Amino acid sequence: MTDPAGRDYSRSRAVLMGTWDYTDFEPAPAVERSFHRMRDLLRDPVCGPWPEESISEFANRPTLGTTHVELVDALLAATDVALFYYVGHGIYDHRERLCLTVGDTRTDANYTAATGLLFESVRDAFRASRATVKIAVLDCCYAGLATEEHGRLSADRLPPVSGTYVLMSSSAYETSWYEKDEVPDAQTYFTKTLVDTVREGIRGAPAGLTFDHIFGVVADRLVEDGRPEPGRRIEDHAAGWVFARNNAPDAPPEPGADPDAVYREAYRRETKEGVERLPAITAMYRAAAEAGHAPSMNRLGQIAEGRVQARMQGIEPGPVDGSRLQEAAQWYTRASEAGDPVGPLHLGQLHEERYGDQNQALYWYSLAARRGNSAARERLTGLEQRIRLGIDASRQPGGEEEEPVRPAPARDATVADLATEALRRQWLADWDGREPLALAQCLDVLTQACGGPHGEWAALDEGEQGLVLTDFAASRPPRARLAGEARRYYEAVGPGNLRAHADGLRRRGK
Repeated sequence: MTDPAGRDYSRSRAVLMGTWDYTDFEPAPAVERSFHRMRDLLRDPVCGPWPEESISEFANRPTLGTTHVELVDALLAATDVALFYYVGHGIYDHRERLCLTVGDTRTDANYTAATGLLFESVRDAFRASRATVKIAVLDCCYAGLATEEHGRLSADRLPPVSGTYVLMSSSAYETSWYEKDEVPDAQTYFTKTLVDTVREGIRGAPAGLTFDHIFGVVADRLVEDGRPEPGRRIEDHAAGWVFARNNAPDAPPEPGADPDAVYREAYRRETKEGVERLPAITAMYRAAAEAGHAPSMNRLGQIAEGRVQARMQGIEPGPVDGSRLQEAAQWYTRASEAGDPVGPLHLGQLHEERYGDQNQALYWYSLAARRGNSAARERLTGLEQRIRLGIDASRQPGGEEEEPVRPAPARDATVADLATEALRRQWLADWDGREPLALAQCLDVLTQACGGPHGEWAALDEGEQGLVLTDFAASRPPRARLAGEARRYYEAVGPGNLRAHADGLRRRGK
């Protein structure tokens, strides 16, 4: 399972141990803050959260007492995940064994093992546990001693094989660092970096973060800041265990996520964020498209054509190479094969504008129009008219000029049809009969009237925008009063109702 939020932690146990008040050491308030940050992290939804009954806190114990017994009891209760975290002073005894200190732990090496918790004891508790995943996180000096010689947490050759992961803030004979007390909210550097990394998420990482993902970023940040380099030891499958959800803005969706929800989030980011976010947005569209979501396929085609990037930058789309056009055509074709009405519209535009192939453009516009796409119907009508008038006749790619073959008309023109066409031509006279120019200006003023490129208009997908644009243009607004007519159109629809209006137009096949 990759989503911590869906995990049942009732069969898991986390033991959090920290000491900050000592007899033989100076008080360490940074340790106290780090202990509570780690506890709060486990209780945060980013990690599940872990239920309170699955967490045992050994907080600032003045003496060892029954700590070892309680540790064994807690880890024996774990059958899924056993996690142990320690923050505080780490020292070693005369046999160079790591000792985790409590309040009265003696610094005299002859008494260290008798007054502190030997990591050997922690290891024995892990070995007794039946948990399938065993994690130890040590934020203390000389933490690397935990994996020296007998550093294995799991019993050898005993089924089930347990995955183990030891994460250490320092090497075997190196001290760990913490922020000075004069720093507001001072913490230990290792835990602070660990918790901050999990809360912020990791750009480019999967939706679920393992300790391997987290360790790499934590190590890089600490080394870059001149702090001790942390260490790790991994056995079996623990490296693949997901500790937290990836909170990064560009984290990919969870496998199995609702494709429509993924599409909406990707489109929201496309309209709100900068072009530098386009790779992450593309990954989201791709995830939805691979799940069969046709609108996401269309967006991927627009991205391949360079149209989305141009919109995000506020410029006109530039030329793209043949491989990008081929990629766009493949996505539009997949959407068309899924029965989508927008995919064939894009294919028609691709063949008309990029390839100059009017026959194919007519075919795809006709298919989209039959599926109820009014924007395609407009494109089809306009292209047929230009062909009749001999305007913009295109050369077929790789061949000679020839008269494009037009689909047979569905029915004979009626008087009403002729009258409508006459009124339409009269309206286009304001733009010297240039329909693309008329529609482009209608689109500009309508976009502004509906809140601008980042307003309600941006919440519509391209198909919905086409429906609304066609409906507005059908009222034949005069060029001189275009802006005012667009405002009145939006007011008549009602702010906040634009998407519902587009849905109504689609249902009516308008």
